Amino acid sequence: MHSPTPSPGPAIVTSVARSVGLLPPGPLTTAELAAAVPDPRERERYVRIWHGVYRRDDQVDDLRLRSEALARIWPEGVLRGRSAALLWGDDSAPPGAPPEIWLPATRRSREGRVYRYGAMPSAAVTEVGGLRVTTPLRTCRDLACDLGPEDAVVAVERMCAAIPGLAGRLAAATAHPSGRGARRFANVAAAIDRRSVSAESSRARLRLAAAGFDGFRADHRIRIDGRELALPLADPALRCAVVVPGASPVASPGRSSGAGTSPAAGAGAERHLVALCRAGWTILVVRGPSAPANACRPQVGTVPSDAGGVLPALRSWWPGTTLLPPLLGEPVADPLGIWAVRSA
Repeated sequence: MHSPTPSPGPAIVTSVARSVGLLPPGPLTTAELAAAVPDPRERERYVRIWHGVYRRDDQVDDLRLRSEALARIWPEGVLRGRSAALLWGDDSAPPGAPPEIWLPATRRSREGRVYRYGAMPSAAVTEVGGLRVTTPLRTCRDLACDLGPEDAVVAVERMCAAIPGLAGRLAAATAHPSGRGARRFANVAAAIDRRSVSAESSRARLRLAAAGFDGFRADHRIRIDGRELALPLADPALRCAVVVPGASPVASPGRSSGAGTSPAAGAGAERHLVALCRAGWTILVVRGPSAPANACRPQVGTVPSDAGGVLPALRSWWPGTTLLPPLLGEPVADPLGIWAVRSA
């Protein structure tokens, strides 16, 4: 007769459960980690973010995690700049961007962290998920003062896409600018396009404008084959559309243009592209990573003011950009439906 197998004790069950991901996530201070994970063997699954702050080894070490860690170290501080923008919906921060925090008193600077000081009115502070952060308007002002023009506009546009009504509040706040950075703040607010569907779409629009192509707008609507389509970025005068990573080439009004589909994803997207080319549109498909904003910028006036000149401008930043030319020999190049002749 076999004796029953003894069931594992509570400690073993706890250890097994924690081994599959039930350990508390970071960031945790040294004291918090010791209290939450008393078993030294389980604490081996934690790695140090900075001195005295830890994360679980399967957590992504990104700007969000490091911003939360910085707020944990300085509870009297206020997350600002890129850190605050991320919490408000900005997804344009580059990899490795350091977390930023405002502190009421000067502290010794640390590598990989940005400390800021100065005036911080209580009206400029709020909370997001239990973290003290600057308000959306104050965050936009800080981005305008701290970042280059392109990065600032892109970050503010991403925030406007995530926060309903922010674009209108920006316009009101910049109607009578005053104080440090007021002019830069007003310039950034004036340059935003609230219809932009992605960070790369914003960058493409801004860089094309700097190269002399200032007619490109986000979310341009046209009708083809009896259906309204939305183009993520287009210049109707040039009959040229730009498809960027992270935005579907075309979409019906009831769908988001920023659905995250690739330019070649889905037969429907391909049909829309073909329909656009048959209607006389030039399609530029941006592929691959972009070059820095200050790299190989075309000079205004060195490119022709037609759709053909847009390709070299885009390729100077996105070398993998490809061109789909208009199919002018097709029988239908009539998006408005006004040239069809009724047969006798």
